[in-house]
Amino acid sequence: MKDLVVSVVLGLGLLASGCGVFDVYRDQQMPPPRSSETHGQQAAPQVPSEAPALPPVTVPGVEQLPPYWYWADQQQQEFARYLQQQWMYYYQNRQPPPQFPRPPVCTSTLLGGQVITTCR
Repeated sequence: MKDLVVSVVLGLGLLASGCGVFDVYRDQQMPPPRSSETHGQQAAPQVPSEAPALPPVTVPGVEQLPPYWYWADQQQQEFARYLQQQWMYYYQNRQPPPQFPRPPVCTSTLLGGQVITTCR
């Protein structure tokens, strides 16, 4: 049972880290958006000039983004923290093995060529 839980958690972790690979690949492969007027659609409404000015948005260039291993390492650390929390939860809520007040008294008897053991 423990092996099944560990394998499911690891499988989900691998799946989650694999999705990050495809996001990076997809973001690099997507063409720039086309103008909405070329498809016969209406252009997005413009902000009125009397509205307060918003601060400029800076979009980092590709050279400013950290390398992929940085993101993969972040995901791995997050997954390690998750696993640690799950193990702590397991150990805190685990039932201790049953404690017997005295050792059982067992007797063995040979009956018809078979050994029969009874414990009280």
